[in-house]
Amino acid sequence: MILSFHPCIDADVQVILGDKEPDSAISDLIKQASAVILPQARSLKLYRLASSGCPNVFPDYDLRYKYPGKTGQARLFRQYEVAHPPTYIWKSVRDFRCNLQRNGIPHQVPFVMKADHGHEGDHIYLVKDEHTLAEALYNLELLERPQSSGFVTQDYIESGNRVLRVVVIGKRLVSYWKISQAPDEFVVSLSKGARVERDLWEDKQRRGRQAVREFCAGTGVNLAAIDLIFSLKDQNHIPLFLEINYYFGRRGLGGSDEYYRMLFDEVKHWLEEQGLDSSCVTLA
Repeated sequence: MILSFHPCIDADVQVILGDKEPDSAISDLIKQASAVILPQARSLKLYRLASSGCPNVFPDYDLRYKYPGKTGQARLFRQYEVAHPPTYIWKSVRDFRCNLQRNGIPHQVPFVMKADHGHEGDHIYLVKDEHTLAEALYNLELLERPQSSGFVTQDYIESGNRVLRVVVIGKRLVSYWKISQAPDEFVVSLSKGARVERDLWEDKQRRGRQAVREFCAGTGVNLAAIDLIFSLKDQNHIPLFLEINYYFGRRGLGGSDEYYRMLFDEVKHWLEEQGLDSSCVTLA
C-alpha cells in the first residue's frame, strides 16, 4: 500500500491532514504502508512517524531536521566538506559581543550576519562599519528566543549580485540564476526584485549542478533548492554553497503546475527504484 499525505499526489490511500497533528490511527496506517509520500510543509512529528514506521519515505528530510537553520547548515557544510564561504556560528548576540571584546571582528569588513531562521533573504545583514554592525546586532537580539538564539557570520563574497539556484527534485536537477537588478541590493532574492535567467554562464551552471549532485549522493537530499555563488576573484570557478531551502518558491521553475508535474514524475521514478508499483499514484 502506497500512502500519500501530499494534497497533489493521490495513491492507494491519501490523507490530507491540513493543520491537524498525526494521531495513533495515522501511526498505524504508516506502519502498514510500503511507501509514504509527504508534502514539503509538514511537521517534524509526522516525518518522525513516517521515517520510523515505514522503510521508504519521500522526501528524505533527515538532514533538514538534524541540521536545522543556518547554524545547522553551517555544521552540515563543514561535516560534509563542501565548499562554502568561511563561516562562524554564534550561540547568541552576547556570545558574539564577548568574542568581539576579546578578539575583535572575526572577518574582514564587509562581512555578512545571518539570523538562524529567515525566508527569502530576511534577516540578513551586510556589515560595513560600526553603525551597520550595531544595527545588525540590535535586530538579531530582537529575534532571540529561549529555544532559538543562534546566528552565523560569514565572509562577504563578491559574486556580481548573482546566485545560482539548483533545485533538486528526486534525481532531477534544475538550475537557474537569480540576478539582483539593484546594484546596492546584496541580498539576491526574487522577492526583493531579482530576475531569473536560465541560459547564462552555462559552464558555471554545469559546475554547480555537479557539486549539488555529489552532495545529494552523499547525503540523501532529494527535495530542496540549494543556493550557490561563485567568487569573482576565483579563476577556478568553484561553486560555494550558501544555503539549503527545503521549502522554496516555484517561479524559477515555471510555476506551480510545472513543479508538480516534475515532482509527480520523480515520485513515480522513486517508487520504481524501491521496487514498488508506481501506477497507483496519480497527479491530483
